[in-house]
Order: sequence, then structure tokens, then C-alpha cells
Amino acid sequence: MQNDFLLIRSYGRENALARVQSDPLISGLKELNQSVEQLIYFPGAAITIQKPKYLIVSYDDTDALLNAQEIRKQMGCKVICLGSDIYNLDRYVAISQIADLFVMPTLLHKEILQSAVWTDVIVVPESVDSISMPEGRVELPVKRTNQICWFGYPESFDKSFKYIFNQALERSRVPKHQFGFVTSVNILEGIPHIPFQDKTFYEVTQHYGYSLLSHFVFDGHINSYVKSPNKLITSLVRGMIPLVSKTKHYEEIMNHYNLESLMYANGHELVELLRNVDAERDHGSFDIASIANDLQSRYSPKKNALLFLNAIR
Repeated sequence: MQNDFLLIRSYGRENALARVQSDPLISGLKELNQSVEQLIYFPGAAITIQKPKYLIVSYDDTDALLNAQEIRKQMGCKVICLGSDIYNLDRYVAISQIADLFVMPTLLHKEILQSAVWTDVIVVPESVDSISMPEGRVELPVKRTNQICWFGYPESFDKSFKYIFNQALERSRVPKHQFGFVTSVNILEGIPHIPFQDKTFYEVTQHYGYSLLSHFVFDGHINSYVKSPNKLITSLVRGMIPLVSKTKHYEEIMNHYNLESLMYANGHELVELLRNVDAERDHGSFDIASIANDLQSRYSPKKNALLFLNAIR
């Protein structure tokens, strides 16, 4: 029996795009009673499949893309490519030679990509990252402390924070031990670091009342500007009060939930926010739990899968 959709992927849920994009899409399609399968394999391994109507692959999965090219040639199925970061448009243009459709996470991503490729581009938002939810584990509510968490890839800190963080820390006189970095390597001396792992993020963030995030374009690259708001959504669903840069996709979410007072446009405004953290007060002012529930509903796998189906039809 032919599947309507087959996702092939050569990595697991340790990849953030698997957690916010391809895994939720597959589960959402299943909820909608679509004929769908998922094949996760080791890079370089030979794979055998039955012809699907649509073959789904991620833009960052080179091995799967090579397989998709061969499968399309042999079976004639349509290829749908899930896109995200736009570090290099040349890569997307090359993929457009085999892709019949691109799926991007925001309208801005779509506009930039559509300007360079002749292949159609649709928008399907990313779903909530599973690292922010218990998922069968004991539920651990965030404690209402003034501890502040930054998390992400270490290179993201340099791209979007390096010009303001140290001075903001010094001018606000917030002690370094009030912060915690959840990332793969030590970024700054004197600040506690916790290794980032998708399986432990939920537990290690329970002591942080706040998250501190930035998408300033300090590297001068368009990708830093168009970044999706998935880390902000992760923070809110995890229960942390977000202190975030006043940048496009963060601003849209913050305005929607009347969280504008928690944004900063420059270092001076960040200093004021850091000086005034008060978790008990802010949890009383902002209903983070209700926001978290609404985000899980707005960006549920089922809703996003329905957007996807409607767009390809």
C-alpha cells in the first residue's frame, strides 16, 4: 500500500529541527488520519522504501537529500523540503532542483527564499519544542526565583549578545551567580554553565524564573534577523518569564500576549530590566501558565499539519 507521506531523516531528536519541525509534522499528519511513515536511518546506510506520493526531507540533512534525489529519479514521487535557517541561498537553490515544494517557518523566511527559487514556498510555523514539556516525566514547575537562564548554541551568543551582555551585567550590578548558561561549552568565566541536552533541559531549567534571549543582528547576517521565535516559545511553555530583544519574531509573540514591557531594544533597556527582576511580582502580573497553554494549542502538531495539508492541496 502506497503511503501519502514518507519522511526520511539521518539524525534523531537531538537536532532541534527534528523536535520543532519534522517530528511534529509527522505526528500531526497521523492525528489527521493521513497515510504517513517516518524512516530514521544512520548516515550512509542503504535504505529501501515503497513509493510514496510525497517524500519529505529537511534542508540540513545532506545524506537524506542525496537519497531523495535518487528516490525521485527512480520513483517519480514529489519531494517536499522543510527549510529553516538561511545561511546560504545557494544551498536552497541547489535543493530546488529536486524539491517540488519548500516549507518555511515564517512569512519572512518565505519571502526571502521565494525571491531566489522558482519552486513554490509555503509557511507552516514550527511546533513547540518538546524539551519544554514533561513528556511522561514528573512535572517540575519552574520555581519563582530571580535566577536568569540563557540557553542555545554558543555561537548564537556571539552573534546576538556579545556587544551588550558584559556591560549590562556590570552596570546592572546583578551578580554573575544569578545567571546560568545552558549550552555546550563555557562562554563566560564566573557564570555557571550547564551542558545542554534535549533529555535534561526540562529538569535543569526548573530553578530559573527568567529566560534571557536575544536575536540582535550583531553578525550582520540576514539569518540572525529572520530567526524564528522557537526559543521564546520554549521559554514561555517551560514557565520562564522572558526578557527578550525587541526583534521581529520575538516582538510579534510578545505583543500578542501583552508582554511588551519585558523587551529591550538596546543595552540601556536591558540594564533596567535586569535591575528590576522580581519573579513573584512578574508571575502575578503575567499569566505565564495561560500563555503556555495557548501556545501549545496555537502551534500544536495537528493544527500545523492541517495548515500543511491545506497549503499543498
